Amino acid sequence: MNDPAHHLDVLLGQARELRGSDDARATLLFEQAVTAARALSAFPELAEALNALAGLEHSRGESQSAFTHLEEALSIRQVLGDQGGCAAVLCNLGAVHLDLGSFNLALEYLLRADHVAAQAGPARAAMVAANLAQSYDALELPGDANTQYTRALDFARLADQPLGEATVMINHADFLRRQGNFDEALALLNGAVALAGDHAALTASAWHGLGLVQRDQGRLNLALTHFQAALAMPEANIDLVLDARCDASEVLLDLQRGDEARLLLEAALPDARASLRVREQARILALQARVEEQDGELVQALATLRRAHTAEAEVLRAEAAQRTRELAARSELERDRQRLEHEQARYAAERAAKEQLEREQASRLQELERLALYDALTGLPNRLLLSERARTALREAAARRTSVAVGVMDLNKFKAVNDTYGHHTGDLLLQEVAARLPRALGGHDTVARTGGDEFVFLLQASRQDVVPLARQIAETFDEPFFLDGIEIHMRPSLGFAVYPEDASDLDTLLTHADEAMYRAKARGSTLEFGASGGALAPATLESALHGALAAGEFHLVYQPLEDPSGRWHSVEALLRWRSRTYGNVTPDQFMPLAERSGLSLPLNAWTLTTVCAALAQLPQLGAAINLSARQLVDPELPDLIRRTTTEFGVTPSRLSLEICEELVARAPERARSALKALNATGVRLTLDDFGGGHAHFAGLQTLPIHAVKLDRSLVQGLGPDSRGMALLSAVAQLARALDLEVIAKGVETPAQRVQLSTLGVHRLQGFLVSPPLELPNLLTWFSTDTDGDAEMRR
Repeated sequence: MNDPAHHLDVLLGQARELRGSDDARATLLFEQAVTAARALSAFPELAEALNALAGLEHSRGESQSAFTHLEEALSIRQVLGDQGGCAAVLCNLGAVHLDLGSFNLALEYLLRADHVAAQAGPARAAMVAANLAQSYDALELPGDANTQYTRALDFARLADQPLGEATVMINHADFLRRQGNFDEALALLNGAVALAGDHAALTASAWHGLGLVQRDQGRLNLALTHFQAALAMPEANIDLVLDARCDASEVLLDLQRGDEARLLLEAALPDARASLRVREQARILALQARVEEQDGELVQALATLRRAHTAEAEVLRAEAAQRTRELAARSELERDRQRLEHEQARYAAERAAKEQLEREQASRLQELERLALYDALTGLPNRLLLSERARTALREAAARRTSVAVGVMDLNKFKAVNDTYGHHTGDLLLQEVAARLPRALGGHDTVARTGGDEFVFLLQASRQDVVPLARQIAETFDEPFFLDGIEIHMRPSLGFAVYPEDASDLDTLLTHADEAMYRAKARGSTLEFGASGGALAPATLESALHGALAAGEFHLVYQPLEDPSGRWHSVEALLRWRSRTYGNVTPDQFMPLAERSGLSLPLNAWTLTTVCAALAQLPQLGAAINLSARQLVDPELPDLIRRTTTEFGVTPSRLSLEICEELVARAPERARSALKALNATGVRLTLDDFGGGHAHFAGLQTLPIHAVKLDRSLVQGLGPDSRGMALLSAVAQLARALDLEVIAKGVETPAQRVQLSTLGVHRLQGFLVSPPLELPNLLTWFSTDTDGDAEMRR
């Protein structure tokens, strides 16, 4: 039969049957199913194939590809209105992030899945609750984890799925075991054995769990019996087999049965290598070292001097064997017996002395390694170790076509701490910062101290992933530092560069990240990306600028503004230039050139058209556009606004024009006239950088403006002391007295959000609310919820 739909069903059926037994073949069949489903526009089958393909990709380490396929599958399920399918894909997205150690992202996806899972039936709800439990467990929230495991078990029973119930019981039991609740864990595992029936893999997992509980209670022989029962089950997966072999080996070692442990480990190591289970290989090798240590092969256990010490141990063993043979030959004579005993005692003393020397050498070498590779003050990796890890990370990223982010962090006003309180307090501060930072990172990430108050991050992350990670890093500074009775508030400046977008080697990435960090420090923005491009001559940039608009090199990103209820009320459109020749060029570089050359007017027209086109797709939002000096006084601008808003059907009041306070202060009469003409079009007018010290407050009452956006320095000046609050309160009260809406930008911490809310600030914008988003990401965000106002909630 040549029916394409029938062929697609056959492909999916074969792929499902092979999954788990022949993943390579299953992957190929699912890929063929994806191609066939696209050709037929068979969207349910396409979503199923993408979801399954992503699971196989993640299992072999291709997590980025898995994310791409899962996101596509989620979009299809949403368009189809398939709540159950959405829950499944969201759950898988959460599971992938959970495996990669991104626990907060995993929790975000799983909570979204939990929201729709109840509509998809108890079986789906059980799967989501079980994954939520693992996320809470990873985040060290045992109470929430236990609640979710209980929910998962209830849902599994309601679904009348014995195998699913057994799976949840096994996972719940493992959690309870680690919490020390052994009796409850044993009851669950015995129940799982009964439910698993003929399902060998589940039965093996339950036996393995029983062995772990018995081991933790000190019942080693019983634990070994359970581990052996797990290994005897057919069809157990490779991960369980490797874990059971390792756990059984540990018990055998505790029982002084090293030979049996060695046999198990020697069987496990080839399987671990063949299945590319690197972590299991490490555990197996560690256990082999313990076996060798228990058998007296101490040199084999010394990782740092293995080859040299192995050779020395071999010589020692040969000498011992030869000497034993010589002495044994004389043992027939009584007079030589005493000499033999003496020689044996001397040999034992020599051997003990050599072994002690080996231990001392190994200890000294470890200390030298620590001094060479780790910072003496903080214990963090130093520049040398960072370089070694970066070379490995960049090489692996090139092979896997993934991203690596390099960040540089500097502590704002650290010198003032040293000057005020002394270098001892400064050192204590650096030690406390070093203790906090690792908690914000993943297990595969590195933070190093490279000198002074400079810290460097090496992250397995894309540019998009860096933003939430940087937020987590910044949040570690929310709590003050208490050092010898002194309370110190400290904020960081962060700069990041990403491989391969910004550079392909560590030195250049560090240079770009360092430049970005200094831009962040200068702008008070906490986080900046990439190189500034400051080495480019203005003439060179201006020449490239003339052709950039026609070449489509400009694009807009949109940074959301939050209202008091936590909803996204509007966005600010930010112009970006991605030059094919010079890479990313920042607005502070190209806008002065555009102003001088007259190119700012066509850029403004393009921006206005692009923003109105975006607003036509987002009827629930308003948008703000920044005006330069030349753009503000352009006599054609009012008519251009009327034509463009009419063309796209956009109400002018949804459009806001932001004018820097400094521009108004430089030419107040000319600016006032231009603002009146713009006000007549119906758009909203916002005075930006308000309170920055450029304008006379008395002139505000004559300006036709609707809102003021507070200068970033006012927000950054908020702190525990009352002076920053008093200054911002005065400025905000002045604006409100003139019936003006007050907007705060550069909001980075929850504490700032609370303080601004107390002062009655209407709108918030900044790193805490959201980074700038590409239009497709903004559209996706608002399309994830079909409930009117609920769409705008964060």
